[in-house]
Amino acid sequence: MRSYLSLIPISAKVRRRQNRMTRLCIIFAVFLVTGIFSMADIFIQSETANVKEAGGNWHINLENISEEDAASIARRPDVSASSWFDMVNFDRDRSYTIGGIQTALGGVEDPFRTEIMTYFPEGASLDEGEVILTPNAKTMLGVDVGDRVSLDTPAGSYDLLITGFRSGNSRYATDSGVGESTALPVKGEQVGAFLQIETFREILAANGDAGTPAYYIQFSERANARRTLSEIKEQFPEAKVNEHMILLAAVGASENRMAKNVYPLVIVFCLLVLLAGALMISGSLNSAIAQRTQFFGMMRCIGMSKKQVIHFVELEALNWCKTAIPAGIILGTAATWLVLAFMHRFVGGEFARMAVFGISPIGMVSGAVVGILTVLLAARAPAKKAAKVSPVAAVSGNADAGMQRPQRASTRLLKIETALGVSHAASSKKSLLLMAGSFALSMILFLSFSVLVDLLGIMLPTKSYGSDIDINLLENGELIAPDLMQQMREMPGVKNVFGRRLAAAIPAEFSVEVDRDVVDILSYDDIQLDWMPGDGDLRSGGDLKKVYGDQGYVLCIWDKDVPLDVGDTVTLGGSTVEIAGMMTYNPFSNSGRTDGDVILICSNETFIRLTGEERYSIASIQMVPNATDEDAEAIHDLVRGRYEFLDRREEADRSTFFAFSLFIYGFLAIIALITVLNIINSISMSVSARTRQYGAMRAVGMDGGQLTGMIAAEAATYALAGCAIGCGAGLPLSRLLYGKLVTAHFPYYTWTLPVSSILIILLFVLLATLAAVHAPSKRMRNMAVTETINEL
Repeated sequence: MRSYLSLIPISAKVRRRQNRMTRLCIIFAVFLVTGIFSMADIFIQSETANVKEAGGNWHINLENISEEDAASIARRPDVSASSWFDMVNFDRDRSYTIGGIQTALGGVEDPFRTEIMTYFPEGASLDEGEVILTPNAKTMLGVDVGDRVSLDTPAGSYDLLITGFRSGNSRYATDSGVGESTALPVKGEQVGAFLQIETFREILAANGDAGTPAYYIQFSERANARRTLSEIKEQFPEAKVNEHMILLAAVGASENRMAKNVYPLVIVFCLLVLLAGALMISGSLNSAIAQRTQFFGMMRCIGMSKKQVIHFVELEALNWCKTAIPAGIILGTAATWLVLAFMHRFVGGEFARMAVFGISPIGMVSGAVVGILTVLLAARAPAKKAAKVSPVAAVSGNADAGMQRPQRASTRLLKIETALGVSHAASSKKSLLLMAGSFALSMILFLSFSVLVDLLGIMLPTKSYGSDIDINLLENGELIAPDLMQQMREMPGVKNVFGRRLAAAIPAEFSVEVDRDVVDILSYDDIQLDWMPGDGDLRSGGDLKKVYGDQGYVLCIWDKDVPLDVGDTVTLGGSTVEIAGMMTYNPFSNSGRTDGDVILICSNETFIRLTGEERYSIASIQMVPNATDEDAEAIHDLVRGRYEFLDRREEADRSTFFAFSLFIYGFLAIIALITVLNIINSISMSVSARTRQYGAMRAVGMDGGQLTGMIAAEAATYALAGCAIGCGAGLPLSRLLYGKLVTAHFPYYTWTLPVSSILIILLFVLLATLAAVHAPSKRMRNMAVTETINEL
């Protein structure tokens, strides 16, 4: 043996079984960090790609700048592409038509078509006299590529050659504010036409018209986005700057208030995940080395110095990393692939385009760095402790003497076995902190991540009333007759048809003081009323049953500026109705607010009695899962020319909500599993470290039941301490996160004590404690007394 370090591989072979759980803790900690960071990295990359495809690859656009200003920006080395975009007649307030159909016009430059937006067909040119149309023009105008169309304006007609059609249609049917509106997401009886910017400006000038030009800017990949954005704002203070929030947020440069709130919270989540991995490794190493104090004392007897003991312990810990860290990285990457494959196969939507076998260098490096650094840091304290073992004490068999201060167990209030278990748990403050920290961290992570699920439910609503097709009224068009509603219900591929009637600005009197003298009334079909409790649309204290039929009761939409509540009355044209319940928020507003307006919801029967109107203002249709495009087109043919037809089937957010919920709860499940394994391992090691003490107790009369009770009391002490720390830190953090992420942007949602989450956590703690007690207590009961006394 050339040096004491040669004993490391020998020790690893001899103590293979004892070291197994320590290796597992390192593997699972690296697996946790690698899996979470890999999935987060791949999700961000995928979502960024989806955002670029839908909303374009641009970072900001500027309004109120001149051509000279635009040219100056285009010359910047940190700008890779830039282009003007302008649009008119999207609201159908001009007389621009093709074939008698209202036409929205968009003017673009070549970089906008080739580098910034992705919805233009490849190979389609856009020179003078050429046009690219929205895809609905194929059926509405009966045209194809190579045909010529005439754009009719008040100033004259323009003959244009069709070179292509914009890709998709319903994909751009809603404007999220990040670029979809540039795709001219026309609805109903309207088409869109993209023109060369010079042609577009020529048409507007001939008609004495003006658009709303914006200059779109794409930063280069190597640009410091935050600095570039700041310099452009400083250089052009009069310009209105609009952000592509998601792309800017992905590079940490967004000035959006919500994005700014998210940045520090992301750091907190990352630190919590890293801390979870560190606690697992630290607890395991602390217990593993504590069992071998006598071994290190014996090594001191044969000449090993304190510094060599410390070096020995640290290198032994790194020796475990040789196999544990690669295994953890492989498992984390494999778990990432499994999750991606599941989402690709079963969730679909935008996740169907995600690469299943993606590799994340960020996740792999994070796992390896956390594993190595944590092992080194976690090994230092136990190594110093091992170096303090007296050689004389090790030879005499009392290696543990003096390592802990004697502490007498109090039996005045507790049974002897319970008192001893509590005393064992409290005898080492570091072990108590690490064990309780494992429980507490799981609680904190669960409470924190639960806020993200609530946020997803708000931002990606999965309400039961979500529709696949909407039938809206045309301007000055006729209302929707009940017979037409019934006719659509009987069409193939249709699951549900429901609608709303609307009566706006009805004079009203209130039983309490309200600063409005009119109300808006909407009717809900019975099926919509049935959905409300399950969707969480009702505030507590109401009685929904009273609203059905014509019982004289209504619902009122809650708003902080509306003083009405359950039991108040509203008089409309001589008829008085009572408020039977309050809705959580305004589902007809993006902000969820009514801004002080009074909006009442009632049944069909009550609406007809109050207003005398039986026809609907909007019809919503839910299709069966296997409905075809032909089924949707048949509905379109039924209402074509009379009503606006809006196909929203590709707007469904359920797949995204399900995917991200799975993503969040999957992390929680992994963390919970690893925490349970860490607790089981730590309790087992703690019991093993006191094997001789337990043998002595059994020799003086302690039976198996008392032995189990003592181990259970030790585990329960860790669990109770963890619950106290977890609730004490987790609940305030949950409230802070909810306020920053939810209430700050959706004021109608407020934090409430998460009772269900706490109950789930307590059940988890109970099961983890029982699982941690079972194996070591069974092992101790099955060992002979002489074997436990002689155990080294």
